[in-house]
Amino acid sequence: MVGSAQPVLRYEFIPLSECEMCGSHRHKLLGMRLNRSQGRSPRAVSGIAVGIKKCLDCELVFADPRPKPANLSDHYGVPPESYWTNPAQWEVPDSYFVREISEAKALIRFRPGMTALDVGAGLGMGMTALARAGFDVCGIEPSETFRARAIERMGIAADRLQLASVEDATYAADTFDLVTFGAVLEHLQEPGRCIARAMQWLKPGGVMQAEVPSSRWVVDKLANLFFFAHGLNYVSNLSPMHPPYHLYSFTPESFRKHAQRVGYEVVQHRIEVCTLYNVPGFLHPLLRSYMRATQTGMQLTVWLRKRPYSDVPVRAG
Repeated sequence: MVGSAQPVLRYEFIPLSECEMCGSHRHKLLGMRLNRSQGRSPRAVSGIAVGIKKCLDCELVFADPRPKPANLSDHYGVPPESYWTNPAQWEVPDSYFVREISEAKALIRFRPGMTALDVGAGLGMGMTALARAGFDVCGIEPSETFRARAIERMGIAADRLQLASVEDATYAADTFDLVTFGAVLEHLQEPGRCIARAMQWLKPGGVMQAEVPSSRWVVDKLANLFFFAHGLNYVSNLSPMHPPYHLYSFTPESFRKHAQRVGYEVVQHRIEVCTLYNVPGFLHPLLRSYMRATQTGMQLTVWLRKRPYSDVPVRAG
């Protein structure tokens, strides 16, 4: 039973038999993860724990059993104002998403009016940046509150932003030149299936961009070593039942092996260090240098290309 400060959420726990990305049945249990922040002494915290496993073939890290909330709004139905409290955060700076847009334009040989889809559009900031760059943009957002603010406060046209999940959204095949998943796939119940579905919406030769947590992040490994040294079977990977509700972390190999099953290619990727949290400040320069040298930063960005004229199935595998 969780503590009184925690919201009461109901879950279905789904046991997994194979890796969501590569289909492997070879998994390793890393440890347990609580349904709340567990700090340095998980034994002193009450809660419910699920296993965290790593695929031995593609290094996907995932929760098993996978917790599925009774309602999506249990995780994401919060008012956007609780995240963005500063009015300046509701503005889209000219620098927003610029690097990714530049990379996309190079990969698709951009012409004004090319089509783009922002999956998990949130407040519509990505849609705004893409439109500024000359794309004809649509979006998907499963949260009613976020979609409403995108329309009311950010000026996104209602008919351009579907209130839907990836699984439920409706677009014709071969519609878009670009599809983006910005900090989305790690939240989805079945990211491999969702990639395959979105690939259908891409034109042959079109590209998909995804930003996801890297399962090789060294900070997770250091935290896990701390737990192990203290005789604890807990890990810091993922957060399946508390914010930010991450169910998966990935490697480039996760996408390469999934590409073989579905019908696309990984054209490029990069690892970024990103902001360091819960680490003493004096260690930041050393850790940043190490992560850059060893490619063990927090965020993985991948670019995927739909093979021309390939028959992409709805479900991977």
